[in-house]
Order: sequence, then C-alpha cells, then structure tokens
Amino acid sequence: MKSTSIQRLGDLLTEQKVSSLVILTDSNVDKLYSDYFSELNFGGRKPFKIVVSPGESSKSMQNVEFICRQLLENGYDKSVCMLNFGGGMITDLGGFAASIYKRGVRFVNVPTTLIAMVDAAIGGKTGVNLSHTKNVVGLISQPLAVMDPDMFLLQTLPHDELLSGIGEMIKYALIGLPDLFEELERLETLKSVDIQQSWVETCADFKRSVVAVDPNDEQYRHILNFGHTVGHAIEGALASMGEPISHGVAVAEGMLYEALLSRNCGILSDAEWQRIQQLIRRHFKPIDLAHKIDDIVSLMERDKKNRDGLINFTVLHSIGEAKEDFCVEVEECRLLLSCQI
Repeated sequence: MKSTSIQRLGDLLTEQKVSSLVILTDSNVDKLYSDYFSELNFGGRKPFKIVVSPGESSKSMQNVEFICRQLLENGYDKSVCMLNFGGGMITDLGGFAASIYKRGVRFVNVPTTLIAMVDAAIGGKTGVNLSHTKNVVGLISQPLAVMDPDMFLLQTLPHDELLSGIGEMIKYALIGLPDLFEELERLETLKSVDIQQSWVETCADFKRSVVAVDPNDEQYRHILNFGHTVGHAIEGALASMGEPISHGVAVAEGMLYEALLSRNCGILSDAEWQRIQQLIRRHFKPIDLAHKIDDIVSLMERDKKNRDGLINFTVLHSIGEAKEDFCVEVEECRLLLSCQI
C-alpha cells in the first residue's frame, strides 16, 4: 500500500494504466471541495462523481448497491479507479463497493477528516453497518494508495469531527506511542491549528506498521481495537435511539471503560488510569449510559470480534503497551458499564 500526495496522484494513475476515474464523496465535502480534482482527466473525460448523504447512516448495503448501479449504468469496466474522497464513512463504503464491483476494481483513499487521516483510510478494512451493528458486512481490501494528509482540509472540519480524530489519536498513543501521549497531555485547546502534522503522520505510520505485521487481522492487529468493543456498542445504541454521536467520541468513552477494565483486573496501574481519565475528560464530556446498558451489552454480544460466547477486548498493561484478545463474561461487562466515570 503506497501513500501519495495529490501532486503525484496523476502520475500514479497513469503508471497503473487507469483509463477512467470515479469520485465518491458526500454532499458536505462536495460543497466545499467540488473542484479538488479538477486537473485530473482520464479516458478523455473528467471524473464521474457519485455523491451520497453525509453521516454514518449512509454506510449501508443500499448505498453499496446504489454505487455499483451507478458504475454499471455508466459503463465502467475493470480499468476504472474510484477515488474515495471523504471521511471514514466514505473510505469504508467506497472501499467495499470498489472491492465487490466486477469482483474488484482499484480504489484510492483521499481522507478529508482527521480520523480518516490517522485511521480509517489506512489498512484496507472496508464495510458497512447492519441493524446498528458496526462494520458487520465487509472485507479487507487494500487501496491502490492513500493520499498523504492535506492539513488544509482540516480547516473546515466541524469541532465534533476534530474530537473524533483526537479520540483515535489518543488510542494510538495508548497502545503504542507513549511519547505522543505526553504531547497530547500538553494540548490545552482543540482547534485545527493545534493539530500537528507530525502527530498525524506518526499515527498513520504506526497503523501501517501494525497492518504490515498482521494484514488479515488475525491477532496482533487486534490491538487497534482498543476502545472499540465498548465504543462501537455505544455508538450503535445511541444511533438506534435517535441520539447519534461521532465514532471518535464513542471510542473515547469506550477507551475509558476499557482502561477501567484493565485497572480493575490489576493489569493497569491506578496512576496511569488517572492520567488516561484526565486527558480524555479534558476534551470529551461524559455520556450518560444509565438507561442504555442493556442495549449496549446486547450490541457488544454481537461484536464480530467475540469468541465462544465471551466479549473480546484489548486491554492496557501501561500507557503505550496493549494486549489483544482479553475475553470477559457478559455479566462482567454489565457491571463495568454501571460504573460512573
């Protein structure tokens, strides 16, 4: 999997004998950056654009069919390349659609959000949601390339989306980048200008290094799931109740509970638990889970990572050191979620 800047994108596509381009984006990004790829021209025609609605609800089988029909009805063959221009929803949805259209066509991820730059666009995980269960239909399919982060795109990012990206950056710091954790502890405000490109590149490089060891997500790559067992379930439960929150906000809450699980099991020290709690609560408000625990646990029981009726977590030994595949009984999860943090 290569990483490329927009200046080199045209050369890469020519080298790969791409004859036509399709841009997949959402309506918010399209309004802001409709001419972002205006200089690209392949096969004698400008890129064909497919626009979907913004938000997690667009990550659906219905939109996969919509994209594939658009490709088919406009005569695109195996030489097409899809540019997934957007956040994590677009890279997940577009990667999946490209991977199954005519049994697979090439795609390039062009991340526009912080969370996509550090996480979603990298690693080849594609998929859609089903019945509020995250990413339950999908496959691992590596993009032809991931464009280098364009920090200019963060200037128009809503604050909630910045939060979402910071949540994933904290995750990387906790599972393998302790120096980054110390830098994030010194981050007092949260604006696009506060986000250092070096942090983004460090997180992206770390994810690439993990994926290189375990590209098919068989074991070691599971460390990237820290915060996601609880976080995905919170995200799905709130969406089903008409109270949607962003992915990174849900993961931040999930990380708190999974760090608490690590402490309660005697794996993580109390001092490091306090540091984690302090950093996350500086930027993320508590989510009231009191009347949602049954729904959250129900979704956790359907998590694709589970084994033999047990809930599968990644836990922390320390800030910067994680251990994958720590299995817990369902009732222990219920008790965990009843804690007020």
